[in-house]
Amino acid sequence: MQVAVREAKAKLSKFGDMAHNGETVVVCKNGEPWFDLVPHVKPKRKTTPLKGVKPTISAEEAVRPLDPEDLPGWS
Repeated sequence: MQVAVREAKAKLSKFGDMAHNGETVVVCKNGEPWFDLVPHVKPKRKTTPLKGVKPTISAEEAVRPLDPEDLPGWS
């Protein structure tokens, strides 16, 4: 969908909801595409070790959920 920048400014919530729901909204200035509104994508967490650093625990142990008994005091 293409909209003029003036319309996007007046109806930002509407077009933001559309982008959040997966639609790309192309905002145009003087009839030319200027920028896109797109859904936010969270970057994937890197699990590779830093170069030159030796891990002290295994990758499996690092991403394992905590035991409930380890949680008291962490608030």
